[in-house]
Amino acid sequence: MAERGDRDTGGLPRRSVLAGLGVAGITGTAGCISADDVAVDGDAEELIADGFREEGVEPPVEATIYANSESDERVEWAQLVAHELNATGLFDVGFESLELRSYIDLVDNMAENEANALICFGFIGGWDPHAYVYSAFHSDSATPNGHNITHYENETVDRLIDEGVETVDSHERVEIYEKLQERLVEDAPLSFVRAHEENVVYRADVVDGFRAYPVSGGEYTSLYAPTLGVYTELRTDADELVGDVGAGISSYDPTAIDDDVSRIVTGPIYEGLLEVDFDGRIRPLLATDWEQLDETTWRFELREDVRFHTGEPFTAADVQATLERYEDTPRERAVFEWYDDVEIRDGHELDLHLRRPYGPLETTLGQLPIVPESVADGEYDLSNRPIGTGPYVFDEHDEDQYWRMKANPDHWHDGSGGVPETPPIETVTFRIVTEPSARHGAIARGDVHLSTALSGESVAAFASDDEYVVDRTTGAAVDFLGYPIYREPFTNPKVRRGISRLIPRERIVEDVFHGAGRVAYTPISPLHDEFVSPAFESELVDEYFS
Repeated sequence: MAERGDRDTGGLPRRSVLAGLGVAGITGTAGCISADDVAVDGDAEELIADGFREEGVEPPVEATIYANSESDERVEWAQLVAHELNATGLFDVGFESLELRSYIDLVDNMAENEANALICFGFIGGWDPHAYVYSAFHSDSATPNGHNITHYENETVDRLIDEGVETVDSHERVEIYEKLQERLVEDAPLSFVRAHEENVVYRADVVDGFRAYPVSGGEYTSLYAPTLGVYTELRTDADELVGDVGAGISSYDPTAIDDDVSRIVTGPIYEGLLEVDFDGRIRPLLATDWEQLDETTWRFELREDVRFHTGEPFTAADVQATLERYEDTPRERAVFEWYDDVEIRDGHELDLHLRRPYGPLETTLGQLPIVPESVADGEYDLSNRPIGTGPYVFDEHDEDQYWRMKANPDHWHDGSGGVPETPPIETVTFRIVTEPSARHGAIARGDVHLSTALSGESVAAFASDDEYVVDRTTGAAVDFLGYPIYREPFTNPKVRRGISRLIPRERIVEDVFHGAGRVAYTPISPLHDEFVSPAFESELVDEYFS
């Protein structure tokens, strides 16, 4: 594995941060030869050379490829891509690693600053394809208000994204998202490299029954999920499970949470109306039954005899208050993209009215925690204490050290379905361990019993040791290479498609990530096999990557 920081990496040309940023930085053309003077080898290089000629740009084109220094794997695959591009003679690509905050600042402002930067980055999707494409590609989602980091604009892409989210029929949605993915591969505002793997490693003599959940933020779903028929036990006489998370907790309030770690630690405390199982199927949770009455109206029957951690009974009024709390908050769009109002029919029945037809409604409701109406009324402040109906209750949080929660003795589950009435594990503590090597060492020493989202190298090492159990599954995140599409010659799709063909995807997955994850060609993870079927992906590869 490559070291982090400012190590000179195999003779690759390097640039300072200032040289890689802004209009006053690298010009993008350092040529004293023409594209016709470079001996191109293969279709990929020919595409790039054609793009250079069309843009009137002479090789070698200078740029800098960036990765954040905290990720050894991202640093290593950035260097591999730089090597492949420099080997063509068409580019002179330097490499720079940045501390995470500086890196995020570069990514968020690259289009505004016209930075001459290639970006090794990734985004996290979810249980619906809309989660992958709107934020990254819709023209309304340009940074700083969204995650369209290159300020990419394409009317056809916008139209397909809008059609996809407003279509409810599953077969029609598949057709729309296939057209959208092909257009994005053809235009290549980003080049997709790898679909992530979600993994869990735990000590075989301590933990029993834990499973890896495919979508980030839900890592501890299998701790206790009675509607999914899963729970975790300890093999020892202890009553505490010690896990880890890789960063600090930023918020307890669902209307403000915008990071995976905060979702992970609050996940067992909160519950939604619906739940998504390990295979992406919708299951009941606080709603016991639901049906679509027309294009924009859904009726929900709610579970009775449920109480919040405050002792307050759960009713339809809490659902209404929860949804309306999102207005004028950092996560307003998560609800008000589709929400119109709630009509309360009685204490445990409601009609949900939508502003428009909304295809991902059920998966979206599976990710919206329900909180008491008293929170909206100002009686409780979720920034001090998370309050839900979940199987665990918040205990304490020592910033930068740990997060602790206790089993909820008054949880609503009745012990049916082969799942105990209350969680078998009394106390769960998450230790905050930010360094990947320290996380590996913590579980190896027994300081923690269970660790999620370890590096591919760590997973491979633990998988060969019988003292540990490793569970792994395709995840919902996708790594990509981003281009400065606002600067010549990266304005030309041929240049971007040519570079995309040169990316050594198989080598990156096998050598850099030690086989963790899958090669990706599209923005939607192959986790969603109905939208990224093997046949569809094969056609794309034949057309654009062979």
